[in-house]
Amino acid sequence: MVDLANLQSLITRRSGKPLYAVLLLQLGATAKAGSFIGELLPQIASGDTSEVVGESTINLFLSWRAITILVEGHQDLDPSVGRRQFDPFFSDIRQGPGSIAMADQLGFTGLSSPERWWSNFKTEDIDFAVYLGCDNDQQRRATIARVRDLARAADILELAVPTFPDRVITGYTPSGGRLHFGYRDGITTPDVDWEDRARVGAVNLREFVMGYPTQDFPTTPYPAGPWREFARDGSFACLTWIEQDVSGFEAFLSQYAPILAPSFPKVDPKEWLAAQIMGRWRDGSPLVRYSSQPPLVPDLDNNFGYADDSSGARCPLGAHIRVAYSRDQPLSFANKSRFPKGPPRLIRRGFSYGPPVEDPTAIDDQDRGLFGIFLCARVNEQFYTVLRWMQQTEFSDVFDDVQPGRSGQDMLTGTRLPGGGNRTPDSEVEIALAETAVSISLKSFIRHRGAAVLFVPSITALQTLVAA
Repeated sequence: MVDLANLQSLITRRSGKPLYAVLLLQLGATAKAGSFIGELLPQIASGDTSEVVGESTINLFLSWRAITILVEGHQDLDPSVGRRQFDPFFSDIRQGPGSIAMADQLGFTGLSSPERWWSNFKTEDIDFAVYLGCDNDQQRRATIARVRDLARAADILELAVPTFPDRVITGYTPSGGRLHFGYRDGITTPDVDWEDRARVGAVNLREFVMGYPTQDFPTTPYPAGPWREFARDGSFACLTWIEQDVSGFEAFLSQYAPILAPSFPKVDPKEWLAAQIMGRWRDGSPLVRYSSQPPLVPDLDNNFGYADDSSGARCPLGAHIRVAYSRDQPLSFANKSRFPKGPPRLIRRGFSYGPPVEDPTAIDDQDRGLFGIFLCARVNEQFYTVLRWMQQTEFSDVFDDVQPGRSGQDMLTGTRLPGGGNRTPDSEVEIALAETAVSISLKSFIRHRGAAVLFVPSITALQTLVAA
C-alpha cells in the first residue's frame, strides 16, 4: 500500500485554491540546489494532508539534470546508472517533448513548434518548476517573492515568461469550473486504487507512481536497487502551456450553425456542434447518453462507456474525450498488447490563464488558455501515446469504417498539419444528422506554447536530495 504521506499533494488531490503560479528555474554553475530544496521542503504539501486557508501549497518538480547535479558524489546513486534505469523519455533530452525525434509525432508543429515555445529559453533549461496554490493575490505575490528570494540566495536563475504579469506563469480556477471554450472541467478524474486491492472500477496506482513495477506496469527504474527506492512514490509531471483560440472556435461554430439548424429545432446548433467536438455538452453531460440535447440538470456521472456505440452514432469517434480516454472501446491488436489493462490514464491538474471570456464572438488580442500538468508513471506509454492518438486516430479498429478513418485527428486538439512518419491527417469529418451527414472542415483551435517532462519526487526523495 502506498504511503500517501510520502507523495506530493497534487498526485492525490486537485487543489481547491483559487489562484496559481508556476515558477521555472535554472541551475547555474554555483547553484546551491540542496539548500533551496531544504528551505522549501517544510512547505511542500504531502498527499495525506488537507489544504489550510491562509497557507499556500507548494509542489516541486525537477529535471534529470538537476537530479544528477544534486546526487553528485552520493555513495549509492550513481547518475550513469540512473540514466539507464530511469525512463529515457525523461532522462534523455533527445527524447524530450521538444526534441527533433518527438515533436512532429506529438503534434508540436507549425505554430506549436518547439522553436516558438516559452520566451527566451528552451525546455532543456528548466531544472525546477515550483507549483503554487494560493488563496488570494496578495498571498500569491508574497509566496512568489519568497521563492524568488530563496532561489536568488542559492544562485538559482529564474526563467522569466514576459507574456504573464510579473513575468511568471499565473492563473486561476475558472468560475463554475468552465474553461475558456465554455466546457465544464475536472469531471474525468481517475479513482486511484491506492490500497492496491484491485478495487472494481478503480485505476491501478502504477499508472501514476513509480517504485512498484509489475509485468503489466513496468515502471522505471525496473531493477531493484537504490534508484528504484529513490523513485518510489514519485511521478512524472508533463507540463503543457496551451493557448486557446476562443474567438476562432466560436467563429467555427457560427460558420456551421446555419447548416445544422434545420435538423435541431429544439437545441442551439452551435451547442450541439460544440458537444460533438468535445464528446460532452458544455455543461459536462456526456454525449453518449444525451445525443440530441442536454438534460435539464447536468449529468456529471462519469461511469459510462462506448462499447455500444462502436460506429460513433451518439458520440463521434474523434470527439476529444473519446480520443483522450477511449474507456471500453476496443483497441487495435497492437495497442491491446501494449495496454492489457485498458487505455492509458493520466491525472490532470492545472489552471486557466488570461482574462475570462465576456463575449466569445468578439475578436480580441488577449492571450488566454490553460496550463496543464499531466501526471503519469510512464512518459511514452501514457502522455506521449495520448498526444499521438490526438494527432492520428489509428489506435482502434473502429476507425476503419468511418470517414476520415485512421487519418483523422482529435476534433478539438488536432493540429490539422502533417505529423511524424509523413502522415497527413484529414481535417474533413462527417457529422451524422437524422437523414444525412454534413462534412465539416476542422480548424486548429489550440496552440502549444511550451512543454516539459519533469520528475515529482516523493518527500523521502526530496530529503535524500537535501542530504546528498
